[in-house]
Amino acid sequence: MSIKNLQPVRKGMRSDRKPARALASLTLIAWICAIPSVSSAQPASGQTKQAFLTQLQTWLATNPTAQGSVSSVKDNRFTVPQCTDAFTFAFSDQSQRTLVTECVPANWKRRIRLRKSPEANKPAGDYQFTYELKQSIAAEQPITRTALKRVKKLRRNVAQNALKTLPRKTLFAARNLRKGQILVVPDVYSAQYVAVADTTIPMGHPISADLLSLQKVTRKVPKDAITDLSGLEHLAANRLIHPNVILRKRDLKKAKLVQRGEQLILSAASTSYSIETTAVALQDGYYGDQIKLRNIDSNQELRAIVSGINKAKALH
Repeated sequence: MSIKNLQPVRKGMRSDRKPARALASLTLIAWICAIPSVSSAQPASGQTKQAFLTQLQTWLATNPTAQGSVSSVKDNRFTVPQCTDAFTFAFSDQSQRTLVTECVPANWKRRIRLRKSPEANKPAGDYQFTYELKQSIAAEQPITRTALKRVKKLRRNVAQNALKTLPRKTLFAARNLRKGQILVVPDVYSAQYVAVADTTIPMGHPISADLLSLQKVTRKVPKDAITDLSGLEHLAANRLIHPNVILRKRDLKKAKLVQRGEQLILSAASTSYSIETTAVALQDGYYGDQIKLRNIDSNQELRAIVSGINKAKALH
């Protein structure tokens, strides 16, 4: 077969493809036209969901005991059908945070968990006022009212020992405080009266009221500072105490009121008589101790209770 004889066949083949291409083009156009527009479908679905949310919010407004709210549904998997009747709602638990919604004509039913609304449902008790420093203050310096700012904060963001009210007394910084710091109780203290040594008190020397005085001090006071001068007459200095030093409990010990070999006053009394005599201590004694004595007049040994410096009371 010659090449010339083949030419008509090729032309025939090309002429057969043109109708096929035209048919394919028409089919594609028809298929594209059959696909619904995405942009036109979304608003319809959004309107249906919004109508559902409006009905749900209206129903929740008539149920003030509901423990939450719904402002939107961001989950795209949550679809809402067109409902010819109104949606129905009902709580499914006692906590009233879970409800069941239903559209009977569309045979559609869903369970919804309400979102807790922290700001709307939060009671006023979840907030508290506290005090914030507007400037830094060095330790043992006064804290003026102008240096403080009263602020309202969520209770969970405030320390339990935060300063909630200001006392009438002047406050002092217990340590270096920085600007913007929320004051807590250990940060501040007030001036108070404490026992201060007026003179040098040697170690072991009995404590007496003429050696001390109550003074109001603004510096930080130790926790065991002596704040009352009563009851010190039977105590002695546990160390050398310098003038103007705050007296502490750790600085004191029981005083040895009677020393062995020294003379003391022995007293005896009843409802009908009272006598005193001189005796020699055969033992050291602290206040309230029972010690042995020897009566100088009768040279008789006896026992007595230490009642003061070089004093004792005879046992009945």
